[in-house]
Amino acid sequence: MQSKKTNDADVIGYCCMRFPVTDLKRSVDFYCNVLGFELISADYQFGEAHLALKNGNGPGIFLMETKPEDVTQLKFVFPRSFFVTSSTGHVTMVELLTNDLLALHERIKQAGADIDKEPVFTNDFGYFTFYDPDGHYIRAVEERGVY
Repeated sequence: MQSKKTNDADVIGYCCMRFPVTDLKRSVDFYCNVLGFELISADYQFGEAHLALKNGNGPGIFLMETKPEDVTQLKFVFPRSFFVTSSTGHVTMVELLTNDLLALHERIKQAGADIDKEPVFTNDFGYFTFYDPDGHYIRAVEERGVY
C-alpha cells in the first residue's frame, strides 16, 4: 500500500531515450540529415550525442557509442505483440510521427537504410518500418487528415 507521502509521485513525461550505437558520427549523421533531428551537443571522445526534434516535441535522444560486440540485434514480433525481442528481454519499438510519410520513406531509402515494411495506408493513418544504422527498429507514422 502506498503511503500518503508517495501518492503524488506520478510519471509526468519523458526526458530522453538512450540508444546504443556502434559508430557515433554515422548515427548522428543519420538522425540529423536523414530523419531531421537537431544536434544539441556531442562529445565524440566520451562517445555520446544529444539530439532533439527541431520543433521541440517529445523527449531528446542520447546516442551512446558502444562496441559492436556489445549490441544485440533484436527481432520484431508481430502480430502477437508490439515488442522487439531478444534473449535478454523485451524492448518497445520506437514510433516517429511525420507530416509526409512518402517523402520520409524516400529519404530513408536513399540513405541506404534497411526498410522492413513498405508504406501502408489506412483511412486514418499510414506507416512503414525501418532500421537505423545499428538495427534499432523504428516505425514512421503519418496521421491522415492531420497535416
